[in-house]
Amino acid sequence: MNSINSNDIKKTIRDALKSVGLKRDDTVLVHSDSTVIREISNLTWGESLDLLKECFLNIIGNNGTLVVPTFNWDFCKGQTYDHDETRSQVGMFSNNILFDDHSLRSFHPIYSFAAIGPSAISLFADISNSSFGENSVFHRLYQQNAKMVLFNSYADFAFVHYVEQVKKVKYRYLKYFTGSLRRNGITEVDTFDFYVRKKLDTTKFNNKGLHKLLIDSKRMKKTMIDDKYPVCQVNCRDFNDLLLDKLNHIPGFLRVDG
Repeated sequence: MNSINSNDIKKTIRDALKSVGLKRDDTVLVHSDSTVIREISNLTWGESLDLLKECFLNIIGNNGTLVVPTFNWDFCKGQTYDHDETRSQVGMFSNNILFDDHSLRSFHPIYSFAAIGPSAISLFADISNSSFGENSVFHRLYQQNAKMVLFNSYADFAFVHYVEQVKKVKYRYLKYFTGSLRRNGITEVDTFDFYVRKKLDTTKFNNKGLHKLLIDSKRMKKTMIDDKYPVCQVNCRDFNDLLLDKLNHIPGFLRVDG
């Protein structure tokens, strides 16, 4: 790794993560935009991703678990899902974790996750074929009350879809996708559900409203790096309870006119 100011950057990142409540032994789901590290350093992309991973693992320690989304929607378009080769479509940091020799991946062709740490087994073992429903990884994260960190992002919580399905929001419905999956050299055909948005729905996700709700409730902690890059943390149960209560009062809260 390039030695110039990398230690200062590590301290900056670790201080930010600690200030929003990340601690040793935590299980944490991370949604990240790692461009922040490139912008505040002279590190390469590979070095930046490794540095961010090191910062998370340093804080949570050997008994903590780092989880990232490795979602890929090509299965919904009829393509074969290869458990060992299909890349994440949700960012470079997720692929950095996915292809780390120490990580495990959950077996789901649409909403898979990768994790480093001891809780990966309990999160991923014998999950259902549901994207967001019972015994999905989202459900397991809720049961374990994992922390969720947005690193340089404002409201990119995929966990929102778990809450939407629990609430049975009217703008989504359960759709089933059947296709080919490959794992350990064996190809099979199976069906998975996905709580998709209705095609006639022209509204957009109310990310600003969700962010404000979480901040105003004081359930989500937030800090800034260089007064420019946000870092936020909220646990799954607080997020679930707060959002369900809001949806009970305002069913369309998560959607705004396009």
